[in-house]
Amino acid sequence: MIDVTDVHDFTPDGGDDATGRMQPHDLATEQAMLGACMIHRTAARDVLRAVARGDFYRDAHGDILAAIASLVDRGDPVDMLTVTAELQARGDLARVGGAPYIHTLAAAPPPHVNVDWYIRRVRSLALRRAVIAAGVDIAQRGYGTAGDPADVAEEAVTLTRAVRDRGRASEDAPTMDMHDFLSVADDEPDWVLPGYLERGDRVIWTASEGGGKSVLLRQLAVTAAAGVLPFGREPNILGPKKVLVLDCENSEAQSRRRYRSLMNTASAIHQPVKRGQLHIHCRPEGVDLTRADGRAWLMRRVEDVMPDVLVIGPIYQLHAGDPNSEEHARKVTIALTEARVTAGCALVMEAHAAKATGFGPRGLAPVGSSLWLRWPEFGMGLRPVEDATSAENDRARRVVPWRGARDERLWPRFLRGGWTSEGEWPWTPYTPIDADHHGRSETGALS
Repeated sequence: MIDVTDVHDFTPDGGDDATGRMQPHDLATEQAMLGACMIHRTAARDVLRAVARGDFYRDAHGDILAAIASLVDRGDPVDMLTVTAELQARGDLARVGGAPYIHTLAAAPPPHVNVDWYIRRVRSLALRRAVIAAGVDIAQRGYGTAGDPADVAEEAVTLTRAVRDRGRASEDAPTMDMHDFLSVADDEPDWVLPGYLERGDRVIWTASEGGGKSVLLRQLAVTAAAGVLPFGREPNILGPKKVLVLDCENSEAQSRRRYRSLMNTASAIHQPVKRGQLHIHCRPEGVDLTRADGRAWLMRRVEDVMPDVLVIGPIYQLHAGDPNSEEHARKVTIALTEARVTAGCALVMEAHAAKATGFGPRGLAPVGSSLWLRWPEFGMGLRPVEDATSAENDRARRVVPWRGARDERLWPRFLRGGWTSEGEWPWTPYTPIDADHHGRSETGALS
């Protein structure tokens, strides 16, 4: 049964369909969604991205959305007064219900707004109405006596395909001939850090608790911002990069202590991080990227900095639902993809490794949804080397890919702990004393 909700005493513009039944609609949700656009500054952007003027049951609501879109396009604020003024200037104010109705809309959303739910609800009901309209049209053509029945059947297919592609076909990129596809000369990597990170890369680093992954990501952030490659003094030939760190686990005080020594190391090797190259926001309570307000929080910071490298995590702090839920993980990846595409940056994340099972070594795959195994281009983990003395005294670690890499990179096979107070990075590469000429080692032992 389709939920049909009619609230308020005006006659809805949608009216009855050709069958004499009321079309599916929910005016209360339409009102709440428009009201949310006027009281939450990020809601208008989310609504305008997903909802078209024709998706509303009441035509006046489409006119109000058009007024909101004009305000957003001009960079003007969106609130009761500006929407009322815009409608007045367009000559639509009286037709939509006047200023009192705009005030009614602004009062419609509940205290805790779920714009995503409003969008899904309005679009789903609009799609149902489109299906009904197409069905009525097809039925009328079928009852008619003109035309070849085969042509009528083809027309019916065309009508249903138009409903399926409603509002989407215009967004599709053209399908390219292979010759045209290969003629585009963009095969060379667009490096951020040559040999390590290309724009668009998605990299997830894992380790056990206290295994050093957070230290590694902080080192990567500072070296990229300083203009050196990740594990030494060698300059990045492309120069310093703009880096944004969104720390969703540590407090500001904790992060200050940990970044201060790294910034000092950069200065000690005569590659100081210049103002404007490295930005950080600490949010130890985490952020729920499955919610509109969480995604808006992320995008405001990305759009403000427009980084070359975005460092964010850990993954378990990026949504508040079941960590094993693929649906929640998928929503997080959609938000991260929007951020990565908007800035054209490389994305580096950290995740906790799953706990050991049985008697074998602990796995390095990220804990949680299996989507995290498939989503990144590169999945790398830190594991203590087999030589217990090296692992304990020198914090020696193997760098182990936990998924098949999609391209060649220069990440070292072995890392050991360094001393930032002496101008050395926390993690430095080394070659084990028992390594063969291919760099393979049985134990990873240090001399």
